Amino acid sequence: MAVNLKNIFRVTASKLITNNVQIFSKRSIKSATSDVQIISTERVKPSLPTRKHLRTYKLSLIDQMNSDFYIPLVFFYSASCKNQDFRKKSDLLTQSLATTLTHYYPFAGRFIDGFSVDCNDHGAAFIEANVGCDLSKFLQPPDMELLQQLIPPSPQLSNLEISERELLAVQVNLFNSGEMAIGVCFSHGVADGSAIFNFMKTWGEIARGVINDNDNMCNNNIVLNCTSLFPPVKFPQQYQIRSPQSSRKIVFKRLLFDGKKIATLKEKVNRELMANNNSDDDVLQATRFGLKRAIDNMLYSHSMYYTMNLRNKMNPPMFPRCMGNIFRLVRAEWSLAEDDAIDVTNLVRAVIKAKRMGRDVMNNDEYLDFIKDLYEAWEDSRSFPLTSVVGLPYYEVDFGWGKPVWFSLGPILLPDIAILSSTSDGEGIEALVVMFKEDMENFEQETNIMAYASANPSIFIRK
Repeated sequence: MAVNLKNIFRVTASKLITNNVQIFSKRSIKSATSDVQIISTERVKPSLPTRKHLRTYKLSLIDQMNSDFYIPLVFFYSASCKNQDFRKKSDLLTQSLATTLTHYYPFAGRFIDGFSVDCNDHGAAFIEANVGCDLSKFLQPPDMELLQQLIPPSPQLSNLEISERELLAVQVNLFNSGEMAIGVCFSHGVADGSAIFNFMKTWGEIARGVINDNDNMCNNNIVLNCTSLFPPVKFPQQYQIRSPQSSRKIVFKRLLFDGKKIATLKEKVNRELMANNNSDDDVLQATRFGLKRAIDNMLYSHSMYYTMNLRNKMNPPMFPRCMGNIFRLVRAEWSLAEDDAIDVTNLVRAVIKAKRMGRDVMNNDEYLDFIKDLYEAWEDSRSFPLTSVVGLPYYEVDFGWGKPVWFSLGPILLPDIAILSSTSDGEGIEALVVMFKEDMENFEQETNIMAYASANPSIFIRK
């Protein structure tokens, strides 16, 4: 299967765009289907003060690159509760959050400069809100406009100095029917996807009483000094993720690739990979994740960038729940045909080989050169960044009233990017695709991709 690229856009440098975003506090936000009413705001501090010798958390190179970028997430829960139950649940969330922050104490601090966090226990923002509709109505299909209002506004879009911005904000939303959505906004400057979702899982386990302060897991190197792995450096600000101005409209599209269609395509690609493989010692197999990487990127790129978690690739492996940005970007490149068509099988082959090569951790100078090349490539080539949270424990975030019925990333103002996540059954893949409006219109015309995808299908809650 090949896709023609001539009608798709030529990508420029993908950076955060400030794009008609409204910051809200203690007021009602209305959408076409409902409204969200902020009812209270407070600050949650660690239940125990951070010890003096831990007050300064040093940023690594990867932390520095992401220090001005926040990640929005939202978890939906179907367990119904009355107002009294909601107050008990909200109190449980604040108390268990305070305990969790004693272990992940940089989240309660503030950036001092481009090199460190002052772990001063100033705390995380905690917001309560009412949503003027039932959860079932909201999820059939999900209202992507309203979704943004269930998540705390990103501090990066405020006028506050970086030293005044929270590194973590939480918003607990109560629907008319009693169900709940928990929206969170994390600073990427102190945590990557693995750290963020393991923080959420740990928070849920503390809320349920599964782990406590005496549990070895909570005392086992959650906060590490990663500067020896990725030494901080001074480098040009244009290589940080930050927010240039643009008047172009950014749009978001949620796509679902169900397990059956992925399995069919994976089988087809694997047959072609085996038929074209002439090396006995280099057998390649398309995985569900690797195959989806191909699907989501082949429209735009002859180079593709995606993230690789390094925790289990270190010797010895690092503690899986440790915070920090412990990943590398990996690049796959391939040649275009004369008609700008890309063969899916060749693309999968390039992705798998790049992943194998990415296991070797580059030193800092090599990696910084790699990042510079990445930005320069975005300026004049078809490139499409990809990140994935597939396999991370977002459907294991249970505070005592069950696992989420649905999880979603919030709108990320980073155009020309796709973010992949697993479905709740673990079989399918959801993709949040972010593009400028005119580019999305071209994307939606690509039948070779849309034949495998459902656009923003409804989420049905089992009774």
